[in-house]
Amino acid sequence: MTGSAEDSDEMHRRVDWLKPSDRVILAEIGKYGGWMKPATLALNIGYTRGHIARRCQTLAEKGFLEKHEETAAYQLTKLGKDFLNDELEPEDLTTDSQ
Repeated sequence: MTGSAEDSDEMHRRVDWLKPSDRVILAEIGKYGGWMKPATLALNIGYTRGHIARRCQTLAEKGFLEKHEETAAYQLTKLGKDFLNDELEPEDLTTDSQ
């Protein structure tokens, strides 16, 4: 189920809950490879800590991120890696399937 680069750029337009910032957030967490807090992400990318915190919470609910048990920190899941590698189709991300 590999999508094209164009599909990955347009994915947020085809999936109602997905935002353009989600790929940036996931990529930054994936680049680091460990637990990251929204405040740290905000230092590295062009979104506010509040926006990142809300998106991380949604991405965790959808299975793209795992939330740390003791603090507001997140790490990438296999689903998140699959998304970054363009191995998912919009149909894989619909509200009904997640």
